[in-house]
Amino acid sequence: MRQQGRVVEWDDSRGYGFVVTHGTEQRIFLHIKHFATNRLHRPKVGDILTYALKPDDRGRLVAGVVAFARMRKSRSAISTSSRMGFAEVALVAFGLLLAWAVWRVTLPWFVIAGYILLSCVTFLVYRHDKQAAAAGRWRTPENTLQVLALLGGWPGAWLAQKHLRHKSSKTSFQLIFWLATALNLVGVAWMSRQ
Repeated sequence: MRQQGRVVEWDDSRGYGFVVTHGTEQRIFLHIKHFATNRLHRPKVGDILTYALKPDDRGRLVAGVVAFARMRKSRSAISTSSRMGFAEVALVAFGLLLAWAVWRVTLPWFVIAGYILLSCVTFLVYRHDKQAAAAGRWRTPENTLQVLALLGGWPGAWLAQKHLRHKSSKTSFQLIFWLATALNLVGVAWMSRQ
């Protein structure tokens, strides 16, 4: 029999957490490998899931054949999700600033082309890494992701973190990512003054 419950704890880096079945207070173990559908959509605290209770090797009940509950979006939720977020607005502003710098002949045009190319590549690398994580395959090293950001792929990395919800909650990764982004921006500012 299918149960329905709310995620009360989730560790995305380890791929597990706990769900509480509606009408009870019992915490049930939940693992990403037990999701029956797309594992690219990661659960978060507050998500409503459906699942079958099954015993594990030690006889404890765990959530199996897990799926996200189908919920109708309200009109306000739909309109909110279609709006541009802070990341998108900031990146559009950054793009306009770059275009202005090229127009003023303080920055070579290939800088914009480099940002676009590296951002697309970086977004695809993040997507591949997220898919590999969900499938239990070989992962892209974090150093590779950080070097791509440093070289100019940080806009694509930032969008990937926001839209794919990948590498967005790991504090140590975020610290290095924003440092790499700052170094890249300092380098571009220096280039524009030469």
